[in-house]
Order: sequence, then structure tokens, then C-alpha cells
Amino acid sequence: MSTKTTPDVEAQAVILREAGYSCPAIAEKLDLSLSTTKRILKRRSAVAGAATESLVEQARQGMLNTAFDLDAVQQHAAALVLDDLALSRMIRGKVVEVIEGLDLSTSTPYQAMRTVVAAATALDLTQKVARRALPLDRLAEATHVEELSELRIRIMTDDDVREIREQQRREAAERISGNSLLTEEEDNGVVELVQD
Repeated sequence: MSTKTTPDVEAQAVILREAGYSCPAIAEKLDLSLSTTKRILKRRSAVAGAATESLVEQARQGMLNTAFDLDAVQQHAAALVLDDLALSRMIRGKVVEVIEGLDLSTSTPYQAMRTVVAAATALDLTQKVARRALPLDRLAEATHVEELSELRIRIMTDDDVREIREQQRREAAERISGNSLLTEEEDNGVVELVQD
């Protein structure tokens, strides 16, 4: 975080505050500490929401674009995962150092057991962090490719078209008459509808 600020950065902070940004959001956006941001805003007498409606709308749109920018969200999530994994490695390293440095001849069985239990708990937590950060169990789901059904295309003959049209006429007649007492009689390949 930067402690010295330029007039340009201070002006940006004031504009963002007057557009409705919160102090923590301004601090993060301008890479300032929260206390520096508050000091700038107090010195410049910035009032939240003092900007005109159009400036507020532009600032809101900028916040939404930033919040829903998929690349930025993915980069932030990746950075958090890397941080979690790095912290897990550090914890595991410290656990190994403590276990290796444990002298059973000078410590009581109670102290040794507490050390081992604490180490086991730390290892369990780091494993949970790694499983949450890298959901390997869902990797198979993500790489699973669903088989598509086979699509068969055939050219319809005149008989096929005639058969489909007759089927549609029968269904329409059934809907109109309200009964299904229609029968088919074929005469030279032509389907006729006859009502009994």
C-alpha cells in the first residue's frame, strides 16, 4: 500500500466517494490504505453521494462492470486459491519442524500428545483447504463429455409425406369432432377418413 499520494489520486478518491463508493472500495481501487483514504476524504471534505445523478450512474456502471468482469473474478479467485495453498504449505512445514523438534525425553507425555493432536488438526485443516481450493472430485464432471444421440436424416418419399398429412388430418378431425371413432380405409395408397 502506498502512503504518499498525488493530487491526481486524491482527486480520484474524492470523485469516487462523491459517486457513492465506500471507503474500503476506494482504498482497494486506488491501492491505498484505509486510513490514508479516510484522511484524504476528510481533508478534502468529500461527502458520500454529493455527485450529480449522471456521475453516480457512471460510477455504478463502473462498479458493476468491475464486479462482474469474469476475467477479474477468475484472477481474484485464482489468487485466493494460490494464497490458501501457500499458507497450507507453510503450516505443513511448521508442523514438520515442530514434530521433528519434539524431544520425548524432556517433555511430558501430556505435552507430547498435545503437540501431536495439534499437528493432526493442522494437517486436517490444510487438507480441507486444499480440497476446497482444488475440487479434484469435480474434475471428472467438468471433463465428462456427454454422448450425443445419433441423428438420422433420410429423404422423405411422396408416400411418407402423404402418410404424415393424413395423420395430421385424422388428429385434426378427432379434435374437432371430439371422438376417436374415425377409421382408415386405404384405396390405391390413399388414406381416406370414414366416420362410422
